[in-house]
Amino acid sequence: MAVAATTVLDIAELSFSDLVALLSPETLADDGRCRRVVDTVATELGRGGSGLLAIDGVPRVGALRRRLLPLARRVALMDHLTRSQLLKKHGLGSDVPLKKLDRSVSSFAQLLRHSGELVLLESVNNNGFNSSDRVQDCNQSEDVNDDDDADDMDNLGDLIKELGLYMMELGILIARACDIVIGRGQLEQSITDFGTAKARLIHYHSELDNIVIRDNNAKRKGSASKVAVQPYQSCSGNRSGSVCPCCIKSEDGTTVMAIEENNSNDASIQGQAAEISLLNLWQEWHYDYGIFTVLTAPLFMSVSEDEKSLVNLEYHPPDGHTHLQLCNGRKIFSVRCSPESFIVQVGEAADILSQGKLKSTLHAVSRPSSSTDISRETFVVFLQPSWDKLLAYPGYSLDAEGEPILSKQTSIISDGSAGPCNEDAFMQEILKKVPPLSSRLKEGMTFAEFSRQTTKQYYGGNGIQQNN
Repeated sequence: MAVAATTVLDIAELSFSDLVALLSPETLADDGRCRRVVDTVATELGRGGSGLLAIDGVPRVGALRRRLLPLARRVALMDHLTRSQLLKKHGLGSDVPLKKLDRSVSSFAQLLRHSGELVLLESVNNNGFNSSDRVQDCNQSEDVNDDDDADDMDNLGDLIKELGLYMMELGILIARACDIVIGRGQLEQSITDFGTAKARLIHYHSELDNIVIRDNNAKRKGSASKVAVQPYQSCSGNRSGSVCPCCIKSEDGTTVMAIEENNSNDASIQGQAAEISLLNLWQEWHYDYGIFTVLTAPLFMSVSEDEKSLVNLEYHPPDGHTHLQLCNGRKIFSVRCSPESFIVQVGEAADILSQGKLKSTLHAVSRPSSSTDISRETFVVFLQPSWDKLLAYPGYSLDAEGEPILSKQTSIISDGSAGPCNEDAFMQEILKKVPPLSSRLKEGMTFAEFSRQTTKQYYGGNGIQQNN
């Protein structure tokens, strides 16, 4: 399997309180804090940046994230009939073939409709939360027990809606900040005019997950009892040097690995380049075509298996990587961020509507190169303009190659190693898998037409990634 030692990219972080200060009418235009926030947004989301920005200290959402994400794997591993009934009960759908036993991703989607009321912003303005609330929020998120997890499955739809609407608001606030930076009011208005976003709870399957799915399917056909999937158990009580038991069995049932130790505080690994797979991907290289994508930092899970059950355990990657890969300036980066932050990613519609002042992000999600029992859970909200929004681009250069990342705030680490492969050759392979913007966007197109053309060229019958 081809791997490369890629450059580590620590996303620049902006605190939610700083973002609120920028948007407050009481803040002076020449305020130093305000200028710093504007500079960060312009640098990170602009042409010379990564197209990514992490927001930390967001009120209310930390505990919601930790309650919701572990449910993704449990839903993904349910038998099809049980899962269908659950999704129908909670008003959820899916845009992946869930009957496919060897799928690499399971996705559960809900449409969100925003009321126009910015609850997060108003809670700050009305002194509805402070730093102690954030501490309590984080503490609550650690105390997850089996009973809570069982109850959370009953509230799956409500959790998706609540966290999704908060993340939608976060994207609207970032759009407002970007409008200040680019000097026009298109982005926030475009999002709020439509008022709808798609939320997706995503489970990226481990190899063990697919073995379990196939095994349970065979047992059901044979009327045998199935292996139960037990609720999530956090390893946070031992996170300074946690040991997550991971019993992995091959197709013939032989145990091939019994335990894996990881230590996220090991100083010896800090500053190392990330070794990633360039071919073994959970999600292929692509651009998001909306305005913004707002993501939770991912949760990684391993599984302990005994004769009766599978117990989900939180796994703390020793290198802290998200396994989100970024292609920028003809170089591949491995993205890293703090676990409680939220990531805002620029889509192609924002790139176009800003006349190229914002930079959309070419990205993929890679599998761990050394562990076959690790799954990845995340929650994503896609913000877009109205379907009839015209994507005019006078003077905008299509497919202009982005500048290298030279941000002062974004931390880049590399050991200079090219890895056991020719990374430049892989860059060419990446670009072959991405239909150029000039082939998907024509002057006078609506967003609906652009969306259909983009989906067709990626995944249609003759699409570049039709089998993904």
